[in-house]
Amino acid sequence: MINTTKMLAAILVCSTTPVLADGHSQIWSMAGLANAPSSSKMMEGMTGSILINSSIDLWDWSEAPEGFPALVTAECNQSIALTAEGAPFGGVGVCSMMDPDGDLAIYFGEITPQLEYIGSLTAGSGKYEPYVGQKFVGTVTGMLSTGQQMYHVVAAE
Repeated sequence: MINTTKMLAAILVCSTTPVLADGHSQIWSMAGLANAPSSSKMMEGMTGSILINSSIDLWDWSEAPEGFPALVTAECNQSIALTAEGAPFGGVGVCSMMDPDGDLAIYFGEITPQLEYIGSLTAGSGKYEPYVGQKFVGTVTGMLSTGQQMYHVVAAE
């Protein structure tokens, strides 16, 4: 049987994004709200499963430098590998967004067995373009049984 708590943590831990301060390569802490998945599909194999989810997340960029929005949404898609017992052992996630100014950003990351999301800004236009390649780590800070959760993002060391 799948461990629901571990599975939900893996599903939504991917919904993170970095924002970079004052044109430097250092990002600041950011909070996010992962909504319950808007779609979900399970591919069940003999030795494990792959959980594929999509959600629209809300990102609090209240500490963003001037010129960045304080609040944005992103469409996030994750594929999480689960053991036969339901424990996550890896995965990937992609979040895509367009801010109110029409600038675009795509974030990609890997989900670790420790349920961290190690990622980077992989493509960006406008104000995001100079920050392509910047790395971050996201972790879940709280979760509801509905699948909604809060997460926190910090610069990768």
